Amino acid sequence: MLTGMIVFVVIVLFFVFFAVYKRDMLVRMFTLNAATPAGEFQQELEKTADEAIRRLETQIAHLEYLLDEADAKIAELDSRLQAAGRLPELPTVAAAAPPAPPPAAAVDVRLAPEVPPPAPKASAVPPEEAPARDAAGAERRKQVLAMAEQGYSVTEIAKATGSGKGEIMLLLQLNKK
Repeated sequence: MLTGMIVFVVIVLFFVFFAVYKRDMLVRMFTLNAATPAGEFQQELEKTADEAIRRLETQIAHLEYLLDEADAKIAELDSRLQAAGRLPELPTVAAAAPPAPPPAAAVDVRLAPEVPPPAPKASAVPPEEAPARDAAGAERRKQVLAMAEQGYSVTEIAKATGSGKGEIMLLLQLNKK
């Protein structure tokens, strides 16, 4: 019985010594360190969100620019039509109120009859002029890209090439990809 107690005490002392000696390993093994992966995940989410916001801001700015350009062109067309005497004075685009929606009871929910797709139209450009037109378009694209690389603004490029600012911005964005 005494030898059994001595063996038991030796075994207990061995486990205590082992636990003290390998304490760091045991602590790492039996504790969950969830803060590190959660922090890394949060940082990745923040990076992704910042990138998405940056892209959206760029696209919003581009759309606002296109809307301003469209409003300017509409105003120019209205003034040309009024000058030609064909159009009575109309309210400006900004002052026009959106049309009121129809009452809920008057909404027609029937399906429209199927309309066949339109037949493909013949090209307005004769076949013998198509290669010349493609070459001119490629040359203009090269000129736009070269001017952009030299640091010209979209407005300056549009004036130099005789193209719209929206077309220039689209061409530059397509070239980035």
